[in-house]
Amino acid sequence: MIENYKGWDITLTWDDNHSFFKNSYRNTSYNQKEKWKGVNLDGNSIYGGSLKEIRHIIDYPRLHK
Repeated sequence: MIENYKGWDITLTWDDNHSFFKNSYRNTSYNQKEKWKGVNLDGNSIYGGSLKEIRHIIDYPRLHK
């Protein structure tokens, strides 16, 4: 877990640059929008491309439906 923000545990789903670029087939299948993941106590998950984006989704959920 990187951070707990308003009851959401936020983690970095991909953090090993070396293994990412070593396997070229993963390079094409990696989705930048799913780099960060937030999970709340109810088990709901959200994904985002940055920590700032995840915080924005948590703060303003109506804008991201």
